[in-house]
Amino acid sequence: MDTRKRIIDTADSLFYYKGYQSTGINQIIAEANVAKGSLYNHFKSKSELGLAYVENASHIWFEEVRQEISNHTGPKEKLLAIFTFLSGHAKKNHYNGCRIINIITEITDQDEKITRGAVAHKQKFRELLYTFTSQIYSDMHKASEKADSIYLLYEAASVESKIFKKNWPIEIAMKNAAILLQN
Repeated sequence: MDTRKRIIDTADSLFYYKGYQSTGINQIIAEANVAKGSLYNHFKSKSELGLAYVENASHIWFEEVRQEISNHTGPKEKLLAIFTFLSGHAKKNHYNGCRIINIITEITDQDEKITRGAVAHKQKFRELLYTFTSQIYSDMHKASEKADSIYLLYEAASVESKIFKKNWPIEIAMKNAAILLQN
């Protein structure tokens, strides 16, 4: 495994389970087993590493979502499959919520790079949802509103399943998404 990937993978685990603010550069260096100069050769700051973490998490998330929805036909089925995907993740041991939401809530608006990366991920997700709702509804405004409603259901379910350590928020969100798509 190359050094950059090892650093990102180490940061991923530490940021996800310990938190961005609670993780120091020295801990990342020690756990990744790299020299300080090597880390700074790849990332000029913790902020740059945080952005790489967000971009990596986004890339993996979209790959996994695309894989999940590829097993379904029709835009409604694909939209609901996104909740099935979330449910599968929430049932895993050590589920700690959405990586993007976790880091953005820690940094608030202190770090513009990480914030822009997080917003780009969430916007791309909204666009994916709109891709499917626009296949169902010819009215662009209605398609956009439905996509955003599903987006909010998904995000709320993600946060609440982390808080309660249960799957019921996802199940309820999925049922409400199905109802939303009926008209």
